[in-house]
Amino acid sequence: PGYYIKARYVLAFMGFLGMFNVYSLRTNLSVAIVAMVNSSGESDVNSSNVCPDRGQTSSDTANTNGIFDWNSAEQGLVLGCYFYGYIVSNVPGAWLARRYGIRLVLGIAMLLSSIITLFTPLAARSSFALFVALRIILGFFQGVSFPTMQGAWGLWAPPMERSALISAHIAGSSFGTCVTLPVAGVIADQLGWEAVFYVTGGVALLWSCIWLAIIHNSPSVHPRISEQERTYINDSIGVEKYKQEVRTPWLSMLTSLPLLAILTGHFASNWGNYTLLTMLPSYMSSILKFDLSTVSNTRRYSFNPIYGLDIYNILQSGFLSSVPYILQFLFTLVGGYITDVIRKRALTSTIVIRKVNTTLGLAIPAAFIVLAGYIGCDVAAAVAFFSISVAFNALTVPGCKANTVDIAPKYGGIIYGMSNTLANIPGFLAPQVVGLILLDGNSVTQWQTVFWISAAIYLTGAIVYLLFGSGEEQSWA
Repeated sequence: PGYYIKARYVLAFMGFLGMFNVYSLRTNLSVAIVAMVNSSGESDVNSSNVCPDRGQTSSDTANTNGIFDWNSAEQGLVLGCYFYGYIVSNVPGAWLARRYGIRLVLGIAMLLSSIITLFTPLAARSSFALFVALRIILGFFQGVSFPTMQGAWGLWAPPMERSALISAHIAGSSFGTCVTLPVAGVIADQLGWEAVFYVTGGVALLWSCIWLAIIHNSPSVHPRISEQERTYINDSIGVEKYKQEVRTPWLSMLTSLPLLAILTGHFASNWGNYTLLTMLPSYMSSILKFDLSTVSNTRRYSFNPIYGLDIYNILQSGFLSSVPYILQFLFTLVGGYITDVIRKRALTSTIVIRKVNTTLGLAIPAAFIVLAGYIGCDVAAAVAFFSISVAFNALTVPGCKANTVDIAPKYGGIIYGMSNTLANIPGFLAPQVVGLILLDGNSVTQWQTVFWISAAIYLTGAIVYLLFGSGEEQSWA
């Protein structure tokens, strides 16, 4: 009786907030590092003179308040080391979720992640090695997040709702990015860079407690789900045929061309996405000369409403960095919804719409990320091109990334764990490649090289998925 919120929508919403926190804990360092590092001695190397200082003197563009003397290669390491741990735990996390359920695996992993984040400032002040180690451990615990949620939909998502539900929880990652970038800049300027970790860690801690309190592993064991929804989900999925435990067909998986096509498309999508995710704040600051955090000599890390606080500039620059991820968030949700509408109305086959989405999600970003490197100091055009690139990349979610549940619903989490393991190698490799390219300077030409590399990887992923992608459930599954 009365209005009833469907349990699978609650799971999608909590998954959305969970991915928000995953990306908040992942990207907080991308902004905080600008306030952490003392760049006064590197201003000639790490700042381009092509674009004008936007209301700042050249001396103001260097952060002399930063307490860490890390060069660009070391900064690339600390920005990317998270992924050393992240890629290790994807497949084990999916296996644990299958065995012990999504509630405990994801809830405990995020609980520990939030605690680690709260201790990050202490580790950073203690030693560089300890800071790197803690970021690796953070990545290890967070590596279970996406495979766990992907595996959950094998038991929770009716086939014709898969794209929308998967897109809904993954959209939380884009939302986490577009909120964290501007808000972290304001927090760093008013309260100090340490507060960035305290705030993001505290929010994640709260989410972990709520998740453990209200989420359950499947419709069959959920105590508050309606019998109508339970029956509908189980019947539409055919859950009975998945109850028999069998060995995971690892060899068949690893030799499956449709699975390898998913891996390639996912890898290509993430390379470009992570290049921008971790390095866009640096590009906006050093090339386009927008202040993303506390970089002025006259600012203070503690909150002072009178002395040297430029909230307008911080909000403006932080917003510019987050615009691409606001659009990515919208494209993810709308793309997933439209994909399922097309599938429900049988306007085309599942694999055709998956391939269309993946091609648009890789080819268009390839074109616009290159164009962004050739428009000079036109900030409006740069933000527009980066935004188009990042936004269309979101179509890989209802494309190759949702395809794991099509080809093997029973092993959706494990397959996504395999895919996410490979696809997150760019998480540490891309920023380190960028750091090495920029080590001897920070010119527009060097950034153009960065963007061309991303474009080539994008197009390779699109071609491989077009050739070998499949929408049929595989015989080994």
